[in-house]
Amino acid sequence: MSLLTVEDLKVSFPGTDAVRGLSFSVDAGQCVAIVGESGSGKSVTARALVGLAGDNAAVTAKSLRLGEKDLLRLSPSQWRSVRGRDVGFVLQDALVSLDPLKTIGSEIAEALTQHVSLPHVQVRQKVIDLLSSVGIPDPQERIGQFAHQLSGGLRQRALIASAIAASPALLIADEPTTALDVIVQAQVLDLLRDMKAKGTGLILISHDLAVVASLADHIIVLKDGVVVETGTPERIFTDPQADYTRALLAAIPSASTRGKKLALDTSSQALSEPSPRADKPALEATSLIKRLGKRLVVDRVSIELRTGETLGLVGASGSGKTTLARLLLALQSPDEGEVLLKGALWSRLTESERRRLRPRIQLVSQDPLGSFDPRYRVIDIIAEALELAGLPKNAWNARATELMAWVGLSDQHLPRRPRQLSGGQRQRVAIARALAMEPEILICDEPVSALDVSTQAQVLDLLDDLKKKLGLTILFISHDLGVIHHVSDRVLVMHAGRIVEEGPVEEVFANPRDAYTRDLFAAIPRIPEASAFRQHNLSRSNHVGSDIRPISA
Repeated sequence: MSLLTVEDLKVSFPGTDAVRGLSFSVDAGQCVAIVGESGSGKSVTARALVGLAGDNAAVTAKSLRLGEKDLLRLSPSQWRSVRGRDVGFVLQDALVSLDPLKTIGSEIAEALTQHVSLPHVQVRQKVIDLLSSVGIPDPQERIGQFAHQLSGGLRQRALIASAIAASPALLIADEPTTALDVIVQAQVLDLLRDMKAKGTGLILISHDLAVVASLADHIIVLKDGVVVETGTPERIFTDPQADYTRALLAAIPSASTRGKKLALDTSSQALSEPSPRADKPALEATSLIKRLGKRLVVDRVSIELRTGETLGLVGASGSGKTTLARLLLALQSPDEGEVLLKGALWSRLTESERRRLRPRIQLVSQDPLGSFDPRYRVIDIIAEALELAGLPKNAWNARATELMAWVGLSDQHLPRRPRQLSGGQRQRVAIARALAMEPEILICDEPVSALDVSTQAQVLDLLDDLKKKLGLTILFISHDLGVIHHVSDRVLVMHAGRIVEEGPVEEVFANPRDAYTRDLFAAIPRIPEASAFRQHNLSRSNHVGSDIRPISA
């Protein structure tokens, strides 16, 4: 019997059919991946499978069974016993999913005490073991911390630890590696691979097609709630049949896409020539030091962001990238060192002195849901920036509509609130809000981490076009090295608070000098060639779950 059987699943909301006629099954030791662009119905499907589609959702199916359980007939209390024990669920937004009033240790311990018969004295050690298994350093220290005290990557790993605490037979992972650098991502993928080999069924939802290729046994491609293609990874990646699937693959950024547009309608067109660059740096930092408690988070960092360039910044989660960005934005003050904006004092100014210069340097954050006021509509979020920029109120709607069009959204999104948007849509609203201030410098902290490859392609093309048209200077922070290779003129590699390597992006990628940089590049997931797929299938035949039945769709 399959762990999960889904036949003709339909999920609708008032006025919208989000999923239409989806059918598949998951066996023990099998990974089924669901891919597609933002709004295709991936996350709605995941939520429907664990009874969390929402009060206004209508969920129907000819069959929806978890083992012998008919999921369509479960009461709310029965669902609570199923979630965590029989099926684990890893959500995309870790900061929102984790309880802000509980420590990480308490959050994971709760999953254990509710679903596992474990002596109380053993709970703490089990929590430490779980945190260690997902690659969290110093787990004894982390169990006493709250979600807001962790980096995005550490929060995501803590969420995964909570989901697997009761060793569920089925794990649904919605973008489980979105916030992770490639080294930690590799650790998490090894963990998921090991769980799969031991018989755990896995539904993987991801916009990272290289991650999908490394883990999936079967792939479902969704568009607008409908299956457009389904098949093995070998066939999907080497011989895609649907135009939409081919479009997704063509939009993956890499070394080979440098100097070209990624969006489908312009993928073969070369980018326009860069605008002339001024000699004066746009932003300078000298010998920055920042301590958080006893930890030295930024250790004597000096950087120069040249006018008109895109400077890439990479490093592991917790390496100090986001703290460095906050120092450059003057949202935090350095303990030592200083930051200059266009050659003038910046970090040492008072907030009142700094206020008139704020529009010149703007942030596109990693976590738009956490940075938006949940009571605001999208129009309110953008209008707030337009007001600060001095635009008359009677021009706000027209300007907001224009900004939304720039980031691939329509004015129909303006009345919605953040929770009514997909992760990718929220990220695009964050970019629109930053552009509303007409900045000279954009500091982008993982600006495309929540986006599927086709939407990511549009946003990367957009940022490059805006950089040239508006003369923008960009610091681009990302754990996706393919994105960094595609967008950057120069790259900095950060490790343990220090810059360990820097240089032109082609030079650093072709000949990394530092051992840490080499480890980073070695961990990049890649889509294998057809021969590698066949070798992978041969080696997998000795593992549990290799006898995979075809999936109907």
